[in-house]
Amino acid sequence: MRRRNLFLVLVILLLLVAGGGYVAYRMARRAVAVTVTEFTKPEEKTIDLGALVTQVRELSRLETASMRVMNVSTITQSYKMIPDAMAGDQLTFLAAGDVIAGVDLSQIQDKDVWREADGTIVMRLPPSAIFMTRVDNRESRVVSRKTGMLRRADVNLESRVRQHAEQSIRNEAVKKGILLMASQNAEKKLADFMHTVGIQKVRFERSAFARPTA
Repeated sequence: MRRRNLFLVLVILLLLVAGGGYVAYRMARRAVAVTVTEFTKPEEKTIDLGALVTQVRELSRLETASMRVMNVSTITQSYKMIPDAMAGDQLTFLAAGDVIAGVDLSQIQDKDVWREADGTIVMRLPPSAIFMTRVDNRESRVVSRKTGMLRRADVNLESRVRQHAEQSIRNEAVKKGILLMASQNAEKKLADFMHTVGIQKVRFERSAFARPTA
């Protein structure tokens, strides 16, 4: 009888252990399944395009490109009937300056942002433009000055050649591609910004470059 009772107790204990293990296994399996589902479930987020336009416009004048430019300009005063050696005035000026370009995002309108069928947000950017041109007086200087024997040097000639040099520096930066650089960098910065607000797929349409003004 004792052996039989002991055997029954052992059988009951084994059944309890087996049953507890099965329950624990089922609970663990369910917990893993729930965790995997939570991590792999696609997250849907509705983007309010009007709010997005407002956020982008608040970035305003986004400076995205800068360029250092050197330029040599010559300005000459002469008379048709008198040789320059007698009455001419010529000044050659070496100018060094900085040009900054970017995109003015305050110009973006609601019509410039839309959502495509696959969820991609498309944004039409304003044209990139020159924001600032500055002549560095520390590195700019008069290279040569030639004044005719029968006249005095024009005291305002240097100020005029400086103004001309500023325009030439701006034009040179445009020739070297500063506007394209500004547009490309603006797209990269805006893509990063839009990813931070939950937009995964974004595409930009680029407007024509704005012509530099005098």
